[in-house]
Amino acid sequence: MGERVVVTGGGAVSPFGAGLRPLAEGLAGGRRALARAEGVTVARVPAGASAGPFGANAWRRLDLGSKLAAAAAFQALQAAGYPAPVERSANDTGIATVLGTMTAGIATLRAFQETLCLEGPGSVSPMLFPFTVPNAPASQCSILLGLTGPNLTLCQMEASGLAALAVAADLIRSGSIEVAVAGAVDEWSAVFGRAWARLRLTHRGGPGEFPGPFARARRGFTPGEGAYIVVLESLDRARWRGAAPWAELKGESIVHARGPAHAWPRDPEEVAGAMRDALSQAGLRPQEIGYVAGSANGTRALDAVEADALRLAFGGELRRVPVTSVKGAVGESAAASACSALLGVLSIRDGFIPPVAGLVDPDPDLGLDLVTGEARRERVPSVLVNALGTGGSVCSLVLARPEV
Repeated sequence: MGERVVVTGGGAVSPFGAGLRPLAEGLAGGRRALARAEGVTVARVPAGASAGPFGANAWRRLDLGSKLAAAAAFQALQAAGYPAPVERSANDTGIATVLGTMTAGIATLRAFQETLCLEGPGSVSPMLFPFTVPNAPASQCSILLGLTGPNLTLCQMEASGLAALAVAADLIRSGSIEVAVAGAVDEWSAVFGRAWARLRLTHRGGPGEFPGPFARARRGFTPGEGAYIVVLESLDRARWRGAAPWAELKGESIVHARGPAHAWPRDPEEVAGAMRDALSQAGLRPQEIGYVAGSANGTRALDAVEADALRLAFGGELRRVPVTSVKGAVGESAAASACSALLGVLSIRDGFIPPVAGLVDPDPDLGLDLVTGEARRERVPSVLVNALGTGGSVCSLVLARPEV
């Protein structure tokens, strides 16, 4: 496996507000951050929550996705004990940036193209162009925060955030880098919202009517936006700095599972394979997992295939393993899978298992020990985090208490 990889800091700009405390308190309390926007129910970041200490001129030119990512990355670096902007030493490989996204650049690209087509090239602001691409948030993070290592953006739909952590961990294990800022960012996209609605994938009622992931009456998901970022580094570097690890990344797996381009994988055996691979890398048995942070979002097919995959991967031990999902609270997005991982880190550090927000009538056919109400306060030795993306991307990642 090479270098051991630990989490030494984290940051979030979520529908609950800016910072880890509002996120952890909201999710542990089983609260939701859903509201109506443009005719749909969505979890949006409150106005002003993405403020960052980069100067008015630098901040004003950024698009929303870049603001969310830069603010969360700044928090994560501070929590890890790194000054921001980061000062690179002569022998340092620099801090890498690995972010996932589904929607970054969409809103700016649409505005750019509309102005170009309706008013002509002379009316288009050149300041918009750098933000019409998905890698704008990662690029702006590196510029604003002095992150001079490799810069990567992953677009694997809803699995993008978790895949970003897996790729960053692999780079550290290989010795290519020592430190990475990793996670995901998404902003609410009306374009995506209309496409999801036409495919009948989204919840069509109000916020109070959303039954949530794993519910008997589930019929679709609620979109979300936000940025969730962690600092990953080799255990040796964390020890050298005197930084206390919050959790360790013990194993991860990214696979492709068959399914339609517009929907989630349909073969539970292929999904279970990612879980088995991650557990094998971590050297853990199913009964040693404290809880599963599921990918379930409230669509009938996704929640069911994940439950089937869990039964295949865990066997008879599944009845002893609590299962939850953050998507009843913060919505579905590429960023939500990074939120699941970040919350897993906080669960290990602080000792709680978050509930599925708003779940009052679990589907008994799923056969899962679902966490409802408020958080279960107990020691969490490890967490299996799953992310399933439309088009077939599947990622599983194991977090554990750091043994240092």
